[in-house]
Amino acid sequence: MGFFDDLKATAKSEMEGVKKNVKAVQLQSELNDLKREETEIYATIGRQAVAEKGVEVLGDAGVKLLDVQERILKKEAELSEIKGPAGKVCPNCGAEVACDMKFCGNCGAKIVE
Repeated sequence: MGFFDDLKATAKSEMEGVKKNVKAVQLQSELNDLKREETEIYATIGRQAVAEKGVEVLGDAGVKLLDVQERILKKEAELSEIKGPAGKVCPNCGAEVACDMKFCGNCGAKIVE
């Protein structure tokens, strides 16, 4: 084989390797998307189970869930305290509106003083 034949064979081999790597990345991305979707479905199922059966039937997982929910409430309260009053509520759509706003950013309704 001559130099150019070797070069052509090497380029073809490298191209096949690149194509395989691109396909592997695509498949990994699709797999990650499916796993994320699966996790979201499990979360939905879990929320439904807790709503129907109560957290007590979950044993240690239920205790952990209650602990996390309590910590969330505390952090939300801390954040609310730091941020100050939330603002007003739109009489039309119920969205939260900053105190200085004249119109609702959600639906455009005039905010009554």
